[in-house]
Amino acid sequence: MGEPKVSVIVPIYNVEKYLDRCLRSLKEQSYKDFEALLINDGTPDGSMKIAEKYADSDSRFRIFNKTNGGLSDARNYGIERARGEFLVFVDSDDYLHEDYLKTMYEDCINNNADMAYCRFKHTGDKTGIKIPSLNPKKAVIDRDKALDMLIRDKRMHSYAWNKMYRRCLFTDNAIRYPIMYFEDVATSARLLFHANKIAVTDKYLYFYVRRTGSIMSTMNSKKIEHLLLSILITRNYIELHGEYDKYKDSVKAVARKMRFINIYSIIRQHIICFNFKGMKTNLRTNKRLYNYIISDDYKPVEGYPELPYNIIQPERKTKK
Repeated sequence: MGEPKVSVIVPIYNVEKYLDRCLRSLKEQSYKDFEALLINDGTPDGSMKIAEKYADSDSRFRIFNKTNGGLSDARNYGIERARGEFLVFVDSDDYLHEDYLKTMYEDCINNNADMAYCRFKHTGDKTGIKIPSLNPKKAVIDRDKALDMLIRDKRMHSYAWNKMYRRCLFTDNAIRYPIMYFEDVATSARLLFHANKIAVTDKYLYFYVRRTGSIMSTMNSKKIEHLLLSILITRNYIELHGEYDKYKDSVKAVARKMRFINIYSIIRQHIICFNFKGMKTNLRTNKRLYNYIISDDYKPVEGYPELPYNIIQPERKTKK
C-alpha cells in the first residue's frame, strides 16, 4: 500500500469534551485515502484515551507525543511527519462534513490547483446555532486575485482549517507557522503566494466551534500586537519576493481594518481592568504601529520582522 494522498493534522490539547466528535467526523469521511496525525501537544486531560481508541481501531490514525509548544508548534510538528501529497488542518474541537476531504481533494485534482477552500459555519459551543460564513462563490481563482482577497480579509479568510494545501507549498518554500497569536493570518498569504490557483467550493464542509475563551474574545496586549504583526509578516514576505507594489493597497486596507479592531480592543481592555491610565498612550502606539506597517520607508528583513513599539497591558484595578 502506497503513501496516503492526504495528511490530516489534528493538534490535541485539552479537548476531551470535543475530540470524539472531531475524530468520528474524520473517520466517517467518504474519502478514505488519508492519514490522520494526532499530535498530542502535552495535553493534561483525558483526550489521549479518546485518541488511542481511534488509533487502536484504525491504522490511518497515528499518535505523536510531544511536549507542549502550542498550536503552531503542533502543526509544524505534523507538517514534518506528514506523508500525503496534500495537507489539511483540523482543530480538535471542530468537526467536518462527511464529504470534506472528498470535495477538497477532487477540487485540487480536477482543477490542477495547489489549494482548495471551503465554506464553513460557526457553531456555538453552548447553543449549537450554526452561522454560515460569507465566502466566495464556487470558482477557480487565480493566485493574484485570490491573494488580494485573502490579504484584504474580504470574502476569503486566512484560517488554516478550511483549506487543503499541496504539501510542497510548505516544504519547498520552508514555510511554517510562527509561534504567535494569529499565526494563520501570518501564514496563509505566504502559502497562497506560491500557489498557482485556489479552487473554491460553495459547500459548507467545516464546522468551527466557537468556544468561550477564544482568541478574539480574550484579547490582551500581546494579541493586539500580534494582530498587526501578522500583517507585517505578510508585507515583509511579499516585499522580500519583489511583489509588494502589486499588493500594497491590499496590505494597507487590512492594516487599517486591524488598526480599528485594535482601537476597540484597547478601550475594552482598559474598561475591563477598570484602569484608564495609559489608554491614550496605547491608542497612539496602535496608530504608530499601523503607520510603521504601511510606511514606504519600511525595509524588509530575512525571517520574521518585529514590531518597534509595544502595547502595554493595563493592570486590573478593583472598584472602590
